[in-house]
Amino acid sequence: MKNFVFQLIMEQNKILSIIIPTYNMEKYLRKCLDSLIVSDENMERLEVLVINDGSKDSSSAIGHEYESKYPQTFRVIDKENGNYGSCINRGLKEATGKYVKVLDADDYFDNRAFDQFVDFLQHVDVDLVINDFCTVDEKDEVIDDYTFDLPIQKQFTLADIPSGMTEWLWHHGITYKMAIFQQFNYKQTEGISYTDDEWIFMPMALVRSASYFPQIIYHYLLGREGQTFDPKVMMSSFDKRIKVGMSMVKFFAGIWDSCEADSKQFMTEKLKRRVRVIYNFYLTKHYTKDGNELLRAFDQYIKEQSTPIYQLFVQDKDKFGQNNYICVWRESGYKNTLYMQLRQLKFKFRIWLGKEYRNLHMPSELKRKL
Repeated sequence: MKNFVFQLIMEQNKILSIIIPTYNMEKYLRKCLDSLIVSDENMERLEVLVINDGSKDSSSAIGHEYESKYPQTFRVIDKENGNYGSCINRGLKEATGKYVKVLDADDYFDNRAFDQFVDFLQHVDVDLVINDFCTVDEKDEVIDDYTFDLPIQKQFTLADIPSGMTEWLWHHGITYKMAIFQQFNYKQTEGISYTDDEWIFMPMALVRSASYFPQIIYHYLLGREGQTFDPKVMMSSFDKRIKVGMSMVKFFAGIWDSCEADSKQFMTEKLKRRVRVIYNFYLTKHYTKDGNELLRAFDQYIKEQSTPIYQLFVQDKDKFGQNNYICVWRESGYKNTLYMQLRQLKFKFRIWLGKEYRNLHMPSELKRKL
């Protein structure tokens, strides 16, 4: 009975729950978990959920080592393999913190900045907290930093976030209040990759207030063989991004008429940018007849779900030519026109010059000046 009461008290004191989806990550997991060891006081406030997704290596054993050493903070949940989304769904069911953040098992936090971040969360009461992050290589050398030009030391809304910045708000820079997930039945798509797009999109429908923590916390590893943003992996499994895109469109269509203006503005920009990647991939970068049919079905799905969302990809038609190729493709009856073929040649030429598939960099005008 005493142990139950103690556990209940500990859960009530948690300010932040970290969900770590883990599958065969023994090479990286210790570094990931070590980065979460903070001051004793903040260890009491922190909950780390290592969701072991049926790993076949020693990931589970490593997680249990930390659970044994820091039982007030670390907890391992062993489950059958269900891919990334199933780990997030299970983590949300188990989380007890006021806030929740996702940390991939091959990534890690800046330990000092993270300790300050836990302190920061003690003094804010908002739906969304945005933090800076950086990309790193296998040698821990920084590739690029993402430092957001946002209001500091005061609350703001989604409407205060510049439209161009929505593209760079990945899950690495996002922490939600857990109460959001108690207001709607959020369920991330299971069984496939790329579902983190849902995590940075759907909960935004309920975000009314935000704060910014102006330090780099998250170190996002790039270049690991086999990760989802490896170009080879993307090319072989891009149809999964279509499935995620369909999920996002269906959700947005369901709340379109009732969505608050600030959230709708943010989500519209986010959806346009994420879905445009799908069109660009199949129509410009890797055109095939099968891919064209897959994209045609996706385009028809959007049209059936919501006319306003479908029209998002014909608005601003002449602005920098961003949507011209989608319009031409639609108006031609989904054919590979000469205009499309010229775009495809342009892409191949850029590949030859080595100007494609390089790491994306956040525009300097959207960055906070360090």
